[in-house]
Order: sequence, then C-alpha cells, then structure tokens
Amino acid sequence: MIQVERILGLPVLLESGKSIGKVKDLWFDEFWKLVGVVLDTYVWSGFRKTPKIVYWENIVHFGEDALLIRNSTVIATKDNKQLLRTFHTGVVRLKDMPVYTIDGQHLGEISDVYIKPSEGTQIIGYELTDGFLADVFEGRRKLFLPEAPENIILGEDAILVPASYERILTRDHTESDR
Repeated sequence: MIQVERILGLPVLLESGKSIGKVKDLWFDEFWKLVGVVLDTYVWSGFRKTPKIVYWENIVHFGEDALLIRNSTVIATKDNKQLLRTFHTGVVRLKDMPVYTIDGQHLGEISDVYIKPSEGTQIIGYELTDGFLADVFEGRRKLFLPEAPENIILGEDAILVPASYERILTRDHTESDR
C-alpha cells in the first residue's frame, strides 16, 4: 500500500543513476485513478513553464527512497490546464477536500490517500483530518474503501460517501495513547 504523502519529494532517477527531478505532485484521471507523477522540473514553451510528467506505467521501480524510470524518453510534458485532478496543486485537488456522508455528516478533510499498486492505481482509502488539535489529541481517522466503491461520489468540491461508511472509520491513536 502506498501513501501519497510519502511519494511527494522523492527523487526520480534514470536506471543509469541520473536524477531527472523530484516528485512534486500526483496526477489522477476523471475517475481518480493514478495516471502519473508531476516533476518539479519544467520546460519553457513560449512564456509559460510546462511541467514534466512521467506516466505511472513508465515507472520501472518504486522504492521507499526513489522512483526509477528506464530512460529519458518516457518523460513527457503537460500543460497545467491538462493536469486538472492532482493531489495538491491542480484545479481539483484531493488534499484538504472535505468528505461527507450522503446524509450530510462531515467526516473530515483529506490529508493523505492510499493506493494499492497490485490492484491497479485506484484509490483504496483516505486519511482524514479534523484539524491540528484533533489530530494531536485524538489521532487522524482512516477510511478504507470497501470492495465496491461505486457508491462514492468524487466531486469537484467534496467527496460523498454512504452514511454507513462512518462506522468503518478507524482512528490512528498515535498521540492519545500516552
């Protein structure tokens, strides 16, 4: 299982060992499946900076400390307008997006996302925050999605989940167990 926050900032290396940049963000399609990584390096096209990207299928190895790609031919560029759904820099971004049940109960804001690469690049869960103090005293809550995520509405401004999902929230009791 991959936590998106742990990928951000990792170096992206060619198999020859040459660095091509660091992971700045993750890019998702309209169904919120992971498409690729956005690098912190740019190409100038006219008067604009166009970010470099690497499609997820072109990443040869994913480790705790770096991502490896075969060669520089898999590095592409995308206009910022084409990178609509990202983790934290796009027009529609997952980070800090509120999560509500369909009956209007606020469950928290997204602070991290979980992806299981062995099952494709679909999101399998969210880490939710209720704010800094709640995180310190109560811990963050995790919402792992059941097998059939078709009941989830991934909107532009919020995520809506069935009311029963409130019961499957787990809490990370890191600070409150003292």
